[in-house]
Amino acid sequence: MTRVVREDVTLIARAITRTLPLVLTLAGCASAPETLAKDPASAPAPEAKASKRAAQPEAKAEKAPEPKPAGDEAPDPRADGLRKASRPPAELITGPNLVYVFNFKESEVGEQAKQQCAEKSDDPGALGACLQKARSKVPVELIRFIKEPSGALWWVTYNRYKGNLLKWHRVQFQPGEETADRITLNLIGDDKGIAPMARVPRHLEIELPNDYSIVVKDPEHGSMLYDAKIGTMEVD
Repeated sequence: MTRVVREDVTLIARAITRTLPLVLTLAGCASAPETLAKDPASAPAPEAKASKRAAQPEAKAEKAPEPKPAGDEAPDPRADGLRKASRPPAELITGPNLVYVFNFKESEVGEQAKQQCAEKSDDPGALGACLQKARSKVPVELIRFIKEPSGALWWVTYNRYKGNLLKWHRVQFQPGEETADRITLNLIGDDKGIAPMARVPRHLEIELPNDYSIVVKDPEHGSMLYDAKIGTMEVD
């Protein structure tokens, strides 16, 4: 009896020994899906990937220089005629063949005349006649600052009389106080023009806002604007 029991126990032990690897293998296979199921969870979510990819172009865009607005560009200094004179005033105004033509419309006397004439009549014809009359009261067409070969300097104004352009005033001068855009002319001696002034002023104040114009401070007519032109005229 005892021998039989021992044989049965031996058989059962051998069966368990043979079946144990199979059970362990099946158990390992059953646990594998749990390990695989954890892998997707550990990976970043699709939305997070999309957000990360979308953020990359923005980071690159920040590194690129932004174009400057059109308003930040330096304006052309010639566009409004306000560029500063490029040379000292005394040198600029005495340039050869340079004349300054009187701009009645943009001068103080012209602006005052326009306002007064407009108050008198709205008729275009009457307004034009009024302005022409006001213009005729300012006896100047153009001026020059002449530098003779001897070095003598002359301020000469020209006016039309019976169709002829005549030297109305002709006064010698010496350069006085000078800055980058202003000069004082010290007038010397008598007026040698055909319509001499009874009393020659001691000084003539001139402003040079740019290379293309000057403003003469006239004691009678106020600020008078002249536009620079190149023309051939005799020097006497």
